[in-house]
Amino acid sequence: MTHPPATTTLRPARDTVPVALSIAPFGLVIGATGTQLGLDSVPDMASAATVFAGAAHFAPLTMVAAGAGALAALGTAVLINARLLLYSAALEPRFRDQPRWFRWLGPALLIDQTYVMVLGRDDLDEPARFRRYWLVAGGFLLAAWVAFVGIGAVLGPLLPAGSPLDAAGVVVLAGMLGPRLAAWRPAVVALTALFVAIAAAPLHGGVGPVAGIVAGIATGALLDRRPS
Repeated sequence: MTHPPATTTLRPARDTVPVALSIAPFGLVIGATGTQLGLDSVPDMASAATVFAGAAHFAPLTMVAAGAGALAALGTAVLINARLLLYSAALEPRFRDQPRWFRWLGPALLIDQTYVMVLGRDDLDEPARFRRYWLVAGGFLLAAWVAFVGIGAVLGPLLPAGSPLDAAGVVVLAGMLGPRLAAWRPAVVALTALFVAIAAAPLHGGVGPVAGIVAGIATGALLDRRPS
């Protein structure tokens, strides 16, 4: 009996762990924001599972809280996710020879992180291998995202006012860069970006996120020069 290659079973799980950790701050902030706006944790987690997109989830929440209509909030979410059309076009060759059920259901796991994770890989040309990697990585990220939003919803009332949302966005970006580096390095990149962004948050002019991004990229470049 033959077993699936380790690359298509254990590898996507290992690759996804640091990326899942990098989206944790954003998920916690979104969950806490939903609680502060009067949403229960269960509907908040359900919306996280169906939307599965940080910015497209957070923007409508804040717009509704500011008095915007449902149509405006929905339109904003659609515009934010319009970039997924470009991602879809780039991944079309990977989906072309897949079973019909996967072509219908697989795109539900398409987000920035899953796109970047498979974009630079050259060992996923076989349809079955790509399918397994995509489902494991995307499913793991979806479960982690829903869990983080749920934890944020439960802990929301206990969090201090003014949660560092900008820093959360920075660490998500760092996590997107992470899969291009070696196994343990994405976590170092993400944490460096987060800590620098938080330290620079009191500065005016949006310096915090920019400083975090620069620090994350610089850390990744330095680590990438080191031998594995």
